Amino acid sequence: QDQRSSRYEKFLRQHVDASDPSPPDVRRYCNLLMRRRDMATAHKCKHLNTFIHSSANQIEPICGDGGEPAGGDLRLSEDPFPLTVCELQGGSDPPDCDYSGSSSTSRIVIACVDGEPVHFETQVESQAGEGDES
Repeated sequence: QDQRSSRYEKFLRQHVDASDPSPPDVRRYCNLLMRRRDMATAHKCKHLNTFIHSSANQIEPICGDGGEPAGGDLRLSEDPFPLTVCELQGGSDPPDCDYSGSSSTSRIVIACVDGEPVHFETQVESQAGEGDES
């Protein structure tokens, strides 16, 4: 029996999608996933949401050796993750939530409680010069 906490389950539902690391049509992806994961409903459109294209098994270690402290219960991932950010378009209201999307690969900051990811805080752009050929 899987003993994941309800906050962890919510984190997985809202932020984790290992199925497609780089969706070809991010707008279509966002409109589909936001509905499928119950963040765009007949009554409410979540304004902004980030999907991490990795498995829970790849994200969990950020709460331990795969992350570093970032203040309070926040942890910064050692490694970058492929992400899609879905943002609600101005003027779209429930039930017609309409999203735009953008893809990137960034280190992420999440909150951990009892070794489990429970909240997505932000993504961290890599520092200029870090792995940059310019």
